[in-house]
Amino acid sequence: MISIDQGRSFKATLKTWARATRFESLHWVIIGLILMVFALGSIGSERFATLANIFNVQDQLVVLAIIALAQTLVILSGGIDLSFAGMLGLLCVFFAGFNAQDTQTLALAIAATLALGAFLGGINGVITAYVGVHPFIVTLGTSTVLTGLALLHSNQPSGSVALFFEDVVYARIAGVPCGFIFVICLYALTAFMLWRSNFGIRLYAIGNNEVAAQISGVPVKQTKVLVYAVSGLLAALAAIYMVGRFGVGDPRAGVGFDLRSITPVIVGGTLLAGGFGGVLGTALAVILLSLLANALNLMNVSSFYQWIVEGLIIICAVSVLVGRSKK
Repeated sequence: MISIDQGRSFKATLKTWARATRFESLHWVIIGLILMVFALGSIGSERFATLANIFNVQDQLVVLAIIALAQTLVILSGGIDLSFAGMLGLLCVFFAGFNAQDTQTLALAIAATLALGAFLGGINGVITAYVGVHPFIVTLGTSTVLTGLALLHSNQPSGSVALFFEDVVYARIAGVPCGFIFVICLYALTAFMLWRSNFGIRLYAIGNNEVAAQISGVPVKQTKVLVYAVSGLLAALAAIYMVGRFGVGDPRAGVGFDLRSITPVIVGGTLLAGGFGGVLGTALAVILLSLLANALNLMNVSSFYQWIVEGLIIICAVSVLVGRSKK
C-alpha cells in the first residue's frame, strides 16, 4: 500500500519529468555563454570563427558528447559511472584487435564491441543494484580493472581498422562531419526515449525517490542494470569512433573521460542526486565546453588555465542548481 507521502513523491517525480522536457532558464544562460565565448574567441583569434574551425570543433566534440550522454542517463537514475577511463581503453584495443579489413570482419568487430560494452556496463549495474555497493566504488573499481586488462593486452597503441571505415568516420555532408550528425540523431533519439517512454519515466522516478518508485511498481533493480548497460553500449560507440579516427586502438584512450563526462552533465543542469535534468542541457554544455577549449587553444592559453576556467564553470553551475533546489 502506498502512503500519502510516497504518493505525493511519485506525483512530484512525474511533475519533475514533465519540467525536464521544457526549455529551462538555465538553457538560455548556457546559450548566452556560448555566444559570449564565440564573440571572445573571434576577437582573440582570427581563425576561431572560420567555417573550417567550426567544423573542426564539431569533429572534436563527438566522443565527449557520446560519453556525456551516457553519464546523463546514469546520473538521472541517481547513480554515477566512473568506469569510462578503463572501459574506453579496453574497448578501443578490443575493436582494433580485430584488424578488420573487409566489410564482414568490420561488421563482426562492431557487433562484438557493442555487445562487450553493454556487458561491461551491465556488470556495473548488477553489482550496484543487486549487491548494493555504491556506484562510485563499483565503477571506480571497474575502471581500474579494465585499465589493467587493456594494458595487459597492449601497453601501446595497436591493431588497425580498414581505411574505408576511416573514410566513413571522416566523411562530411555539406561540410558538416558525419560524426556530429550522428551525435545529433543520437541525442534526439535519447530525448524522445526519455520524454515518451516508460523507461524515461522510470529513470526520473528512481532518481527522485527510489523507495517511492519501487513501491509504486517501478522495477528499480532491472532499470538500474539496463541504464548501466546502455551506458556501456554508448561507451562502445565512442570507442569505435575513436579507433576510426586514429586508425589504432589506444589502451589509454579513455584517460580523463571519467571526470570529463561529468562536467557537461553538471553544467547542463542535471542534478547529481538524480531525478532532474535532461539531454538538452548536456548537449548545450558539450558545445560550450568544446568551443571554450578550442578558443583557449587558438589563443595559446595554457591547459592549466583551461582547467581553472572549467573548474570555475562547474562551481558556478552547481551553485546555481543548489540555489534552485532550495526554492
